[in-house]
Amino acid sequence: MKIGLIGLAITVLFLLSIPLHSYSDTQTPIKHVIIIIEENHSFDNLFGTYPFGYPPIVNNITLSLMDPEGLYTNYTQLKKGTLNYVSVPNVPWLPELGNSHPYYADAYSTVDPYEGWNSYHGDYWFDTDDGFVYYSGPQSMAYFSYEQEAPLWDYAEEYVLADNYFAPVMGLTEPNRIAYLTGFPPNFYTDDASGTCPLNSSIFYQLSYYNVSWGYYTYGYSGGIPWPLNAFNGISEYKNHFYGISNFYEDLKGNLPSVSWVMFIGCSNDEYDMHPPYNILKGEKELVSVINAVMQSKYWNSTAIFITFDEGGGYYDQIIPPSINHYGLGQRIPLLIISPYAKEGWVNNYTISGYSILGFIDYNFHLPYITNLSERGVHGILQSFNFDVNPRQPIILEPNNWTYPIALQYPIHYGYIATVPSYKGYAEVYPVPEMMFLLPLDTVAFVILFISFKKRTLLKPAFLLFTISLGISGYIYEVNNIYQFVSEYYFTASFIGFLIGGVMLARIYRRR
Repeated sequence: MKIGLIGLAITVLFLLSIPLHSYSDTQTPIKHVIIIIEENHSFDNLFGTYPFGYPPIVNNITLSLMDPEGLYTNYTQLKKGTLNYVSVPNVPWLPELGNSHPYYADAYSTVDPYEGWNSYHGDYWFDTDDGFVYYSGPQSMAYFSYEQEAPLWDYAEEYVLADNYFAPVMGLTEPNRIAYLTGFPPNFYTDDASGTCPLNSSIFYQLSYYNVSWGYYTYGYSGGIPWPLNAFNGISEYKNHFYGISNFYEDLKGNLPSVSWVMFIGCSNDEYDMHPPYNILKGEKELVSVINAVMQSKYWNSTAIFITFDEGGGYYDQIIPPSINHYGLGQRIPLLIISPYAKEGWVNNYTISGYSILGFIDYNFHLPYITNLSERGVHGILQSFNFDVNPRQPIILEPNNWTYPIALQYPIHYGYIATVPSYKGYAEVYPVPEMMFLLPLDTVAFVILFISFKKRTLLKPAFLLFTISLGISGYIYEVNNIYQFVSEYYFTASFIGFLIGGVMLARIYRRR
């Protein structure tokens, strides 16, 4: 009898020692997800020279880290601030006019690159990176290093940096930020939409429906609907979920929602959201304050923080974005994942996007995936964590220790470059064969038009060619807006030729 009781006790103790990996209301130990979306920086702009930087720091720490797919293949290439081995033509269709190269900004900000739907598609000139200088300006080639962004590089060094992560849409702020909340691209590509998206397509609706608590915290909030949430029809229904960032700090001392958005855009200005030409150090200081507060709260051991950007903002990035649909994906941008379960000094090389964060929320809280796009990247997101270890101690950054790199918590040694694959861009996925006829059509038409100044019989053929080119370019402009960055030039040229030819023909017929 005693032997039986002893055996039963041993069995019970053995079973209790086995980790069951049952997290009750969540799939993982993560009970709180915090999403911070900053403004307008591409991956290469912020992390293109990470982990060595310029001037390169080569020591046991930087040599131990995994190198992302960036602006170099060996740190010895970083001895000069201007990276001459990376060349972008100043004019994509006239490379004879010279090239520009990525250059060290050596400042806390730059002139804002040109922004817009056409600019961003023009940057990736027919599935190349040849358009950045012409469409987004020479300032697009600037990059920052640890001198300007030490805390961001410290977080990458200590936690997870994704180098194969893309904005949802190849467009501006509003369509991207709405896509971050719906799991699919909206049917607009400007920053002027209002009341166009159904509320029940949002993650807000889904969380509320399944009783998962959430809050949306905005810097400078004073009531009303933070921009760009006004894009949702009926969003005022959730006005009790909108707060200022001061409320976020209070909730860290009380009851923090399961899902929180912490935004530095939406109410007053862009001063703290890192949007150029504002000083990025100001934005980093506010960001570090939020992260420190989380780390020092009772919620640290159950939290994952996702820090990313809404779009690349026209800053150069070498990777051609995948065209999974008509609107994107958008440009490659940084994603930092900070958590006590995040792998240290690890580069997440899985293909993920802004939609993947929604997928992680749905996976973690046992919800149906909001869209198929959100589900695709969940596996990649999960690779950023190791849930089989004890939660790591927080790393508090203060201005007096913003000296990248900081000491690692554990001895690691990756020391290799993560390689991003080549993707099919918009020109391959959505080809427009008619485009190839426009240049020869306009060229021949203008040549014939000039000859017709002396030989009037050629005026009608020239006018006919301009009419055909005008029709084709106008059709492409209206039907295929991803090519507006170039079809607008053909349309303008054809229209000018059409007007000149029309005026000349009208004069001839009047004389008769």
